[in-house]
Amino acid sequence: MIPQTTGREFSPGKIVPVQCITKDNLNDINIKGCCFLMIIIYEGSAFFQLDDISFEAIAPCYVCFDEKTQPRLIKKQNLRCDSVYFHPTFLNVNMTFKNIRQNNYSQLALAHDMFLLKPFTDDKNFVFPILEEYTETLDRLFTKMEAELTNQSDWYWSCRSRSFFMEMMLMLEQAYGITGQNLPDPYPDKIRNPHLKKAVVYIQSHYQENITLDALAKSASMSHTALTNLFKSELDTTPIEYLWKHRILVAKKHLEFTSLPIKDISARCGFKTVQHFCRKFESYCKKAPSEYRIYAVAKRKSAF
Repeated sequence: MIPQTTGREFSPGKIVPVQCITKDNLNDINIKGCCFLMIIIYEGSAFFQLDDISFEAIAPCYVCFDEKTQPRLIKKQNLRCDSVYFHPTFLNVNMTFKNIRQNNYSQLALAHDMFLLKPFTDDKNFVFPILEEYTETLDRLFTKMEAELTNQSDWYWSCRSRSFFMEMMLMLEQAYGITGQNLPDPYPDKIRNPHLKKAVVYIQSHYQENITLDALAKSASMSHTALTNLFKSELDTTPIEYLWKHRILVAKKHLEFTSLPIKDISARCGFKTVQHFCRKFESYCKKAPSEYRIYAVAKRKSAF
């Protein structure tokens, strides 16, 4: 299938190369030469055939295929899943099939905060476990993305749907790290202490909420003091500082790859006011959010 969502009242005729399928039955998958496929399996299992190999995907997990594959569902059991069929250019116009397979793409992607897409181009691994704590957040993000593509309530419908998808992709890259791939730090799978890992996972799945040190300590089953000492010894930061850094990481993605208003990005990343967001962002990135957006886009254009 060629994935596409067409603009109606807002941006009429605009073609966005993505399509969400809620509760996908996975019958007659046809993506070869057309698109990538990301399947989020919440419950049950699915058994796939791909050329001369077969494999089972057991919930909760991602299943990822690229445009070179033609997967076929062999059987399923108590399966509940959602799927996103997309062309990589949905994330950014520079992410063409040709570009993401260039030898220097990884360096360019890391330099410009672009997604590596390695879960899709990995020709040996197709199933990536999802931490149980992430499933509720993934379900919420997919629902919001699908609603934006379906309802198209304002001029930002395509941009906002992409922003939800980017947050899902961030979680996918974290899941990909579980297989031992070399991804940038810090990722929960690289954290060995179980209490610290619980706190980091809580931050990465609840950063848009009003998180307190009490909530973090409770999530890690530790006292405030013990958790703070653990963060300092293992990650050289405090729990709240780690929270701010993660919020800024997500905000940078939105600024770099969407045209969402700064007030929307601020709220999405857990900041109570735009003023607070701008102060925090500038303290970390040495640029105001609007300046950083212009800078990042110009820098990327000069590289491609």
